[in-house]
Amino acid sequence: MAMGFLVPAFLAGLAALAIPLLLHLRHRDRDKPVPFPSLMFLERLTIRTEQRQRVSDWPLLLLRLLLLLLLVTAFARPLLRSRGVAGADTRSRAVVVLLDRSMSMSYDGTWQRALDSARAVIGRLDGNDRVAVVTYDDEAETRQRLTADRSAAVGALAGLVPRARGTRLAPALRVARQQLLDAPFAAAEIVVVSDLQRSGATGIAGVELPAGVTVRAVPVGPVQWSNASLRAVDVRRVVQGERTLLAVKARIQQQGDGAGPTRTVTLTLNGREAGRQETTPAINGERVVTFAPMPAPEGAVALQVAMTPDALALDDTLVAIVPRDDDLMVALRGGGSDALYFERALEIGRAPTIRLTRPNDATRAPVRVFWDVLPDAETAAWVERGGGVVVVLGRRLSARNGAIASLLPVTLAGTADRLTDRGGTLRDVRTEHPLFQPFRESADALGMVRFFRYARVDAAADADVLARFDDGNAAVVERRVGNGRVIVLALPLDNTAGDFPLQPAFLPFVRQLVLHTSGRDAVPLWRTTGERWALPGTLVDPVVEAPDRSLVRPGVDSLGAAVALTDAGFYRAFRSRAGGEADAMVAANAPPGESVLTPMDTAELLLGVGTGSDTVRTAPAGVESDQELERKQSSWRVLLAIALAALIVETIVATRGRRGT
Repeated sequence: MAMGFLVPAFLAGLAALAIPLLLHLRHRDRDKPVPFPSLMFLERLTIRTEQRQRVSDWPLLLLRLLLLLLLVTAFARPLLRSRGVAGADTRSRAVVVLLDRSMSMSYDGTWQRALDSARAVIGRLDGNDRVAVVTYDDEAETRQRLTADRSAAVGALAGLVPRARGTRLAPALRVARQQLLDAPFAAAEIVVVSDLQRSGATGIAGVELPAGVTVRAVPVGPVQWSNASLRAVDVRRVVQGERTLLAVKARIQQQGDGAGPTRTVTLTLNGREAGRQETTPAINGERVVTFAPMPAPEGAVALQVAMTPDALALDDTLVAIVPRDDDLMVALRGGGSDALYFERALEIGRAPTIRLTRPNDATRAPVRVFWDVLPDAETAAWVERGGGVVVVLGRRLSARNGAIASLLPVTLAGTADRLTDRGGTLRDVRTEHPLFQPFRESADALGMVRFFRYARVDAAADADVLARFDDGNAAVVERRVGNGRVIVLALPLDNTAGDFPLQPAFLPFVRQLVLHTSGRDAVPLWRTTGERWALPGTLVDPVVEAPDRSLVRPGVDSLGAAVALTDAGFYRAFRSRAGGEADAMVAANAPPGESVLTPMDTAELLLGVGTGSDTVRTAPAGVESDQELERKQSSWRVLLAIALAALIVETIVATRGRRGT
């Protein structure tokens, strides 16, 4: 049997045992004066005194000490455990090792230090301890659940290498939390083996661990570091006469201690080398490498820029997919001279090239623009099948009131004349919407436009208002209809009702309007590892070839097929079987934040981690908790009864005035 206490903090009350002892030591016997008629018959004696005090009543002192001891012990709630239960609670502990395997861990020497540190943590465990191994980058993976087999835990580290992924510690802490909630051990610890990269702390705030769990970090990052990385690639198509050239610029970022050596930067297009440059990265700055324009290959281009590897090689290569320069057909109905600026704006730019057609050739165009005219009856069914419609409200339609077509998500309410107050402006622009993607970093560009006359419209309940005028009227309204969409512009696009065509924002707005309506929003040159790639709906029974040449057949649900971008490189999608020219491609690169190796202090890293006082871990089957044992035994009741009896005896002894000799 082993004795324990449910509330051991009350044992501090044992200090009160000193009170009766002090009271007894302060007590002194006083002689009573005795009247005597004469001193002549008394003998003179020397008075003997003592320098130290002595306890004069030991039985009474012991009774009082016993009374206090019983009260303190009763309040501490004692309990008796069998040896088997005590061993299950105190003889072992649970340790969860969190091993960072993000891209930054591939810096020269860091990964080997991380493996050695993880093995050392496992090797120092006692025989009865249990250990789990969890690896993490931007997501967490349990490599070994809690086990007493240390060789199995060490074996879980075999074959691991860093991946071109970002760092997020929060998911790993949540996985460790769940394992510890299932562990029947009083002592629990989480050991984080990482370079403690500052970007990894994102999302930690709000993570709550069970009460009593300790978190310890083992830093393995370099003390000093220097790293050059390919941060971005700028690609544009250039037309020279009858030829289309590809102009490429690579941006190299140098960070850390000191400058790096001269690097060779190589450009590859569709697997063939197309250019080579020498450059020396700037100290803690950016260097732009410009390649000579080269003939653009037909179709989509798989582009790769690579430089001489340094201590962190995974960020020395950047891949991109340059989309094919297919023409985008737009059918324009109406407009006349008012649409002149609109037509000229669409003629500028490539990738894709936008070509205007007349209404009689509208069947080939995925976008139909109705300038101050109403769509015909056939257009509604065409939109249901995936077409895109833009309706520009001009002078003629603005003069009407009420609902003018069931396809349009607005009702008209006359014309607003703002000539007297120098024109209206746009407000409440939803820059997060794809239509306004070019203005996310420069929203003020749209606020500079002035509109002197425009249609007042009321949006339907099922429509989205993407922008408003400063008087609260809707300016841009969108509605999804089946597989297509309808956009109504109350803002004028001519130069008589406003100055929009004369502002810098006009060209990017008009191009993005057509691209968004057609469903061909500007596709990014690359995506980030950890994202999911939604495959085109036209691919039947798709097969995806990953960068390591492995084949993945993604599952298809109500949202279509998608594949996780787990590694950096090119992903190619095919119909039914792999082979030949890919039907769709995407490039994936590691997050740019992984190239910044600035570490953070351990205390700062875990600043947002909370500890729940009410979190209870499950106990093993057949083992009673301390609360259950104490409630059944109720030892405190017996101790209080004995204390009451001791109090009665102490009162009797003190009343009788018994004194020790």
